[in-house]
Amino acid sequence: MDDYPAADPIPEPAGDIDLRYATLMDFLSNSSEMRHAAKSSFKQALWSGAGAMAGGLCFGPVGGLVGGVAGSLIGFAKTPDYDGAVILLTKLDETEKRALMSRVGQVLITAGAATQTLNTQDAFRDALMTYASNRDFREGLWNACLESLHE
Repeated sequence: MDDYPAADPIPEPAGDIDLRYATLMDFLSNSSEMRHAAKSSFKQALWSGAGAMAGGLCFGPVGGLVGGVAGSLIGFAKTPDYDGAVILLTKLDETEKRALMSRVGQVLITAGAATQTLNTQDAFRDALMTYASNRDFREGLWNACLESLHE
């Protein structure tokens, strides 16, 4: 595309599941915040699942419901506070925010958006909404967010 403004080449969409998996594993293993978030989220899920299973085994479907809620409450009480990926993205400094927006722009252009249409907030939002149904776009957008958190 001739209208691509950056000096870097437009990245190819990540289509290989092994590459996405490697990216995710690398990110989770190198980001202490995401490691903490993943570990805490997993602990909460285990408590919830264990409670649902125990309740279901003892008292049937209603017991599963009650056990799941009870397990979720125990997991919430026993897990230290942590931030999810979206909250971590809101805490990026200005340099990291610019890098994220550059990556998102690259993903939009790769998906087919014209550079000129990304100049205003409304046009940017419209482009995001237009391409949101495209699986490759969603994966590219998520990868751009992961890369920004990884730095």
